[in-house]
Amino acid sequence: FNDTATTEIYTNLNTLSLHDALPIAIPLTVKRFSGKSGTPVDVIVAAEQEVKPSILASGTLAYKVEVNLTAEVTARVRSIAVQEGDTVQEGQLLLRLDPETYNAIIAREEASVRQNRINIDRQRAVLALRKQQYERSQKLATAKLIDQNRLDEDRNQFVVSEADLRSSEEALQRSLAVLSDAREQRAKTEIRAPISGRIVSLPIKAGEVAIPSTASLAGAQLMKIADVSAIQAEVKVDEADVAKITLGQRADVFAAAYPDTALVGKVERIALTPTVEGQGRSYKVTLAIEAPSALQLRSGMSARAIIFLGDGRKQLSVPVEAVVTETPEKNVVKKFIWVDDGGKARKRAIATGLSDDRWEAIDSGIAVNDRVITGPAKTLRRLRDGDSVTERKNKPTSTEEGTDGDDE
Repeated sequence: FNDTATTEIYTNLNTLSLHDALPIAIPLTVKRFSGKSGTPVDVIVAAEQEVKPSILASGTLAYKVEVNLTAEVTARVRSIAVQEGDTVQEGQLLLRLDPETYNAIIAREEASVRQNRINIDRQRAVLALRKQQYERSQKLATAKLIDQNRLDEDRNQFVVSEADLRSSEEALQRSLAVLSDAREQRAKTEIRAPISGRIVSLPIKAGEVAIPSTASLAGAQLMKIADVSAIQAEVKVDEADVAKITLGQRADVFAAAYPDTALVGKVERIALTPTVEGQGRSYKVTLAIEAPSALQLRSGMSARAIIFLGDGRKQLSVPVEAVVTETPEKNVVKKFIWVDDGGKARKRAIATGLSDDRWEAIDSGIAVNDRVITGPAKTLRRLRDGDSVTERKNKPTSTEEGTDGDDE
């Protein structure tokens, strides 16, 4: 001890016995000269902050409008009028298939149409003759020159001729329909661009056989056209998080080719049915992207997205490390924080809202400008309501903080 401490101890010993004085005087003197008036803590003033909770998802980029062209008829590719990367306009001829098979079908059906028309002409002539015979028989029967059986026979032949004519006319209509279908099939041997855009994929080659199929078979896909002026991200969101996502939420998308460039986007579509991969389920979320023209973004690029759940507005918030939880009962979780109230630690029960990696919004329990105790973490666990606290001016490193906590 220094001289002052020694003097104070001896003063106390004058009034108490040595046995009684030492346990009392020495602790008082040590505490007086220890330099501590309360538990050192870190304090922050409660204020409104931008709380941005988010969900991380991964997926790929895709052009907003993509069209996979497939053949509608089976035929050999005769010629290809474009190359991969070409810009095309809607209605432009892209590819020709061999039409010879359909030319033969058209020639056959045209002959059938001509034959049916000849049959109709013949049936009309027969019908006219049967009609005259029936009318003549009616006059003869009235004059009692022929019997009733002859009259009935002529009437029957007239009715049958009418039916034969109608049958030939229907056969003609059928032949015309088949001919029209054959011409339509031949027209499908000319593949034209359904939209304006660029050829982004051209797997078919001249001489190969195109087949009408959506499966991944050779010859099934002819080419892919896309509007490269608009691109989007298609990401997979776990089923546990998809309920938190709504249309219009903002997102930052990072393409693999530009990992440090955040592309601003927003949620445009949320799939209603999941994608099952092994034991996991995820939902496809489509993000519309505002991509600068200087970036060379392409469909199929890997991408990751940060989808922000909140609206980004400022809310009364505290650092997440300041929130302490306790479970007084099973399945009951209560949250509270410690407030520096004039040098005294006060426990405040709170109701929390959204949170991100740094801030947690407070719905009730504190007000703006309250002095919230944020640490050290060990101190927060040991504080009691009413304990004296003092703010640390220089926050120590984690190593120093651990040592200081043990000394306390």
